[in-house]
Amino acid sequence: MEASLPPLSIPVHVGPHLKRALRLAEEGDHAGSLEALAAAAVIDIQAAQQEFLGDIRACAVIADVTRAALEGWTARQGSSGQATVERHATTGASPSARRTAGDPVRVLYFAPNLASGQAASMNLVRLVEWHVRHGVGRSGGERLRVEVAVVVCDELTERTPALGYLRCPQSPTSAIGAELLARLRQSCTVTVLPANGTHLDGATAGIAAARAFAPDVALFMGSPACAVQTAIAAARVAPVQACLNIGVPMLSPGIDAVIYNNPSKEARDAAFVCARGLEVLGVATSGGDAQVGAALAPFPRSELALPDAAPVAVSMSNVLVRRMLAGTFARDLVAFLRRNPDVWWLGIGFCDPAPFYQFLETVEDGAEIRRRCVFAGGSSKPWSMVKSCQVLLNEYPEGGGNSVIETMGCGVPVVAMRAGHRHAESIGAELVGEDAIQSNDITAYWRLAERWIRDPAAAATAGARQRARAMSTLDYGVICDAYERIAVDLFHRRVRVADAGASAELAAVC
Repeated sequence: MEASLPPLSIPVHVGPHLKRALRLAEEGDHAGSLEALAAAAVIDIQAAQQEFLGDIRACAVIADVTRAALEGWTARQGSSGQATVERHATTGASPSARRTAGDPVRVLYFAPNLASGQAASMNLVRLVEWHVRHGVGRSGGERLRVEVAVVVCDELTERTPALGYLRCPQSPTSAIGAELLARLRQSCTVTVLPANGTHLDGATAGIAAARAFAPDVALFMGSPACAVQTAIAAARVAPVQACLNIGVPMLSPGIDAVIYNNPSKEARDAAFVCARGLEVLGVATSGGDAQVGAALAPFPRSELALPDAAPVAVSMSNVLVRRMLAGTFARDLVAFLRRNPDVWWLGIGFCDPAPFYQFLETVEDGAEIRRRCVFAGGSSKPWSMVKSCQVLLNEYPEGGGNSVIETMGCGVPVVAMRAGHRHAESIGAELVGEDAIQSNDITAYWRLAERWIRDPAAAATAGARQRARAMSTLDYGVICDAYERIAVDLFHRRVRVADAGASAELAAVC
């Protein structure tokens, strides 16, 4: 972190929730305090583009208030993580002695929910499937490198009975993630926590599920908005607990390490996070399937209501419309289409296009622009549609990650811009590499889009370059291996530390 950072200010959409959390913590209302903290994070992440939590110091503020919010409750949960390692050390039984060299490391993933088409959910499924597919124990008699299980906290849906302060849409995993849930269950044990009672009730069920599995490493795919995961981490269910950073890192009590998936954000946050006693690790990305669309044929344009001969730009996200309207992307797209009257635009994603169409009603020649804007809706297999287009426009200020990797794998060039330092503002540029617009230069962004649309040879060269980059460094196979190595190394380093402590204690006694 730079020494000259300005003082941290708490915006008005966050302050009242933090005050409520502190007041309820003083009153001993742990559930209410945690709910208020989650509300602060939810509104900042989902509605304010991380105005507060884009600063790592703000994540620390939430973590510090969380410690106060859960004090007392956490103590009543006991601990089966760090205490387990230390117990083996102090009794003279080495943790490494209780397992053979071939024993797998038991890794437990916590996910906030599963949702079809959601990048984080898809990444988790791929990661678990990769663990199992590359384990050599099921047929050859050897043990797996890791043994894996998953707890889905279902903490982003409405609870029963409904909470009085933080309200969420009715979006349980069973409804919006059934396909992914079925795939996970073919690979490992999956526990979906009931969305009943308070977040602490959910955490209690999650703690029981975790301790039944007895993990060596717990990996939390969460942010400060994930109240159930926050409480489970604070209760310490594994010797090693890490946050798989999905944009806004969870620095909550009980977290030992943060595994970043954005190199620039990792570099920006590292000194501050380390100063809090947490380890900082990194992988280039969460992983995407760069190969999934490579061999597919382009989708027939006639079925997308697109003219065969027109140049087409595409954008893809399940929150596409919200992102388009959050900054100037929608306005800039209209200006681009106005300058290029033969160009069409295709939107792909599980989102409602109505707000964008309403926006077009307010602009000059909006009806003509709308004629050339087609929403294809959501699809779990959108790559053929992408391959029907000349270029992908990664929206800004916040853009996609998986959509960028998978488009690169298709050989379709991606226009991406580093619109800011926050994760979603910079991840597209991180992934695209040398082709990215490395500053918030909107003119350069649209100039590059026009160049690739007008020059098929340049677009093909860029597409081939990006495809090679995606296959070699961003494909989920490369990334999954890196995550697995980190998990295994984290645990074995912790075991060595405990063994050293046991030896020192034994020497002192003798």
